[in-house]
Amino acid sequence: MKRRTLLTALALSGCARSQVTTTQSPRVGRLPPPTFVVVTDFTLPPDHVQLDSGIGARLEREAKGEQPAAAQAAAARATRETLTSWLAATLAGYGLPVERLPVQAVPPHGSVLVQGQIVALDEGNRTRRTVVGLGAGESRLHADVQLYDTADPRHPWLLRSFTGTAGSGRMPGAAGTMGIGAVAGHVATSVAASGAAHAGAEMRQTPGTALAQRLAQDLARQIGAFAAREGWIAPDAVR
Repeated sequence: MKRRTLLTALALSGCARSQVTTTQSPRVGRLPPPTFVVVTDFTLPPDHVQLDSGIGARLEREAKGEQPAAAQAAAARATRETLTSWLAATLAGYGLPVERLPVQAVPPHGSVLVQGQIVALDEGNRTRRTVVGLGAGESRLHADVQLYDTADPRHPWLLRSFTGTAGSGRMPGAAGTMGIGAVAGHVATSVAASGAAHAGAEMRQTPGTALAQRLAQDLARQIGAFAAREGWIAPDAVR
């Protein structure tokens, strides 16, 4: 009974997490509702991606004949697309007039611009997350976002800046649920029996896209809270 209670506590405290901090620019008065909230595509240079170092991921890449540079580029594309699309969709769900544009595009007159850069993606080590857990092999995603008033497109005014971090958390792996001896003697059985949900979640999404979804929702809540304070949307629209 005590073991079950401890594992439940670990599972609840170890859930994947994300955090967003906000910097506010000094300004007087409220802004009128924007014509559009323009979300431009996030950037992520492929060389800012650290690939999954787990043995399973390495074997998968070798089996596909995929070179590390190509794998980094693919991970960067998928993560950029997921973070941008989820952020835009969540903001639109709040009732904001969202338009998604390429990063080089000029926002329409009277718009508010949401611009973001993914600073780093570390895919961690899926093998260690699945077997050991509790933070071992954690994957992490870091991004910066800026919110601009573009009433004068030549001189955008910074309204808010956000720094966000998402991590895969500290869920217990097979070693935590089956015991070290069971894992040492029966690694495959332990993972299948006790780490099935954890491993299955790992396989359904890449680390970058899973973290991007979570971070996009947290960033959207911060931007939505700002929009509610400005009176662009109802306070209860943000959830």
